[in-house]
Amino acid sequence: MDVPGSIDTGDGPYVIQNNGSLKTADHLHLWTDDSLPGLVIIRGDLHARTLSFGNGARIFVEGSVLVEDCLFGQYGDRNAVLSAKGELQARAVFLAHGARIYADGGVRALIYAPQGSWESLTPDIENEGMGDGAEYFDPSVLDRYGDLHFRQAVEASRAGRSLFLPGIEERFPQRLSSRRTA
Repeated sequence: MDVPGSIDTGDGPYVIQNNGSLKTADHLHLWTDDSLPGLVIIRGDLHARTLSFGNGARIFVEGSVLVEDCLFGQYGDRNAVLSAKGELQARAVFLAHGARIYADGGVRALIYAPQGSWESLTPDIENEGMGDGAEYFDPSVLDRYGDLHFRQAVEASRAGRSLFLPGIEERFPQRLSSRRTA
């Protein structure tokens, strides 16, 4: 299924199954309100320009995930999950505490996530809420404590603005290689 605009699942609860690949030329917003459940099953590949998921949204992709720019996961107390049987590719993946991604085929992206998110993968930039975002990110996407402000980052990414300071992405050449999450 090809969708020319963005897709927003709403606040939930919901169950969505797409029998085949899903492609949106814009933003894919897979969220629920607080602890409401949301289940998305894609029986093919998933392709979006930007993607955000959170709270009770659980997304299972039987193929690969390709996000042209940034992928964001937030909240969820470990219920916010994006899992792919293939490879997950994005310019960058931004995860807050409680959100997880898994890809049997590995992840090819710069990863900003809490330490300990995976046993076998160390994030490129640790998201520990210590105010060290000024070293990596454009000031327009930081909160008053110097940490990445997820809502502002999603909006900036959707608008096509870079979240990183000049030269930061190049400091992490491992982002170009597929790395296992399990």
